[in-house]
Amino acid sequence: MRKERRRRRAETQTLAMRYQLDDCCRDGAIQAMVIADSEGLPLASAGDSYACDEVAARMVHVGARIKEFNGTLLGGGTRWDVQMTKVSVDGSELLVCAVGGTPEQRKRQIARGAAGALRILHAA
Repeated sequence: MRKERRRRRAETQTLAMRYQLDDCCRDGAIQAMVIADSEGLPLASAGDSYACDEVAARMVHVGARIKEFNGTLLGGGTRWDVQMTKVSVDGSELLVCAVGGTPEQRKRQIARGAAGALRILHAA
């Protein structure tokens, strides 16, 4: 018999991804996480909403050229330590970004968040 790991259930994919990212932020001591489309629009986010919106909008330009990023983004007088990876869902690329925490925490939670997003989106 399979053990249920989820603590919260969601009726929509967007809410399910938000719950996934929220758990990633909490477990990894991450400031914010966001999943964005190829236009830089957040599909789901958790944590600091300003950081999510700004990082999604800025990372779309970086993500157009590379599959992964780990570094610092500057803008609007703010500095964010960010890690990003792209995942492909039904021919579309999504950006999964983590802001804050240590590089190791970001790496671990990016992998977890990306895997969760793929699972959630493929379940539909």
